[in-house]
Amino acid sequence: MTIKNGPRVFKRASISVYGSPTSGEIRKEELRLESFARKAGTNDFDFENPKDRWFCENGEIEKLAAFLAGAFSTAGRYRLVDAASASATMLSLLDSGDLDPGSLGRALAEHEDLAAVVSALTASASGLNAVEAAVIARRRATIVELKSLCVDPATTETDMQHALDGHTWIFGGQYIGIAHRRNLTMLDEYDIPLVEASGALHVIELKGPKIKDLVKKYRSHSIVGNEVHQAVGQLMNYLKQLDQQGAAMEQAFRNEHGVEYDMSRLCGTVVIGHSRHVPEFTRKQIDQVIRTFNSHLTRVQVLTYEDLLDRAELALRFEESAFE
Repeated sequence: MTIKNGPRVFKRASISVYGSPTSGEIRKEELRLESFARKAGTNDFDFENPKDRWFCENGEIEKLAAFLAGAFSTAGRYRLVDAASASATMLSLLDSGDLDPGSLGRALAEHEDLAAVVSALTASASGLNAVEAAVIARRRATIVELKSLCVDPATTETDMQHALDGHTWIFGGQYIGIAHRRNLTMLDEYDIPLVEASGALHVIELKGPKIKDLVKKYRSHSIVGNEVHQAVGQLMNYLKQLDQQGAAMEQAFRNEHGVEYDMSRLCGTVVIGHSRHVPEFTRKQIDQVIRTFNSHLTRVQVLTYEDLLDRAELALRFEESAFE
């Protein structure tokens, strides 16, 4: 029987019976308790060389059982837990004092009944709040990492595309997923075709955070730079192509994937630049120039990475207020 399967030690108990297999006579019973440390440099326990060993036999076992029965006589309800289950893993981590979010996640991921544990956690209001708070904390850490990446002058467009992979929640809660790319062959690999709850598509075009001419002086005014115009033009061409193939693509999505997309109300967002890399202008000045530029667009908007991440952070603050 496994008593403990911890991060540093494995403890087990075993009972051996010695006697005659023919007559059934029992000559000796032995209770053995052993603990094993991990092999140096590996994750395996050294079962051939016990770290500690203790045993008792025959009548000594009965005396020990009587002692334990008297020492732990508290009335209550008890449950038998499978030693190979995720529940047993959680109990082991609690018992060892090594319970932290990282080790808990790694331990539970090794078990097939993880879904049952998560279901149990979210079945109560307190458990659901704990899970939601953990998700918000993880997302906040992601935003911190992305903000740090944006201000690094060595960060490229590809770096941001990879960093945002799997984090579509950053673009807002109105999106429920990503459209199947197979039918959107005109889009680049890293464009993100988001799907709204209504079925409408919203294409995200990601550019790099370091854009020196994000805005520039032109005569007595400030305007967006050439790279912004080029990115908007690129996205407009995507939308034009999608418009031209809209009816056929709706049918393809319906037949191949069983989903209903509305290709009649396409729009998109260009995410580009960061004020940190445009020292000639303040963030307020940059925001005003881009806001003026956006006011003349209908189906496309331009956002800086700064604005995108600040909006996501504000949304998380709003979610966090529910736990206060």
